[in-house]
Amino acid sequence: MTSQPPRPVPDPQVREGEVTSATFGYLGAIVLGPVIPLIVYVVKARRSPFLRYHAAAAVNLSLSCLLYALCCAILGGLLALDSITAALVIALPLGFGLWVIMLTYLIRGVVAANRGEPYDIPEWICARIVR
Repeated sequence: MTSQPPRPVPDPQVREGEVTSATFGYLGAIVLGPVIPLIVYVVKARRSPFLRYHAAAAVNLSLSCLLYALCCAILGGLLALDSITAALVIALPLGFGLWVIMLTYLIRGVVAANRGEPYDIPEWICARIVR
């Protein structure tokens, strides 16, 4: 059993700038993967536990999904050695499903950040790489 990261308690005093930065980190993960959330984490994580929590969640989810996508590409490449059709039929739906799952959890994180609340991404989809 792994220990959970410290969750910030919902704080009605969370500043608008913190919410905007957390939202920017989550939405940036949709477009550029872990780049934008990692920038938010490095630049603003020391200023606020709220920002640190949400930026780390976005980085962890985007890095995990990037690793899953790499595995999907390797699987597709190996299947392409036998049949291009088999590779496309198996790897493309897997990649699309992965993207939809990542998008779902990123949007849930945006909604929670906008409410000033923490959101725990399930451990089955997201490895804790950044704390």
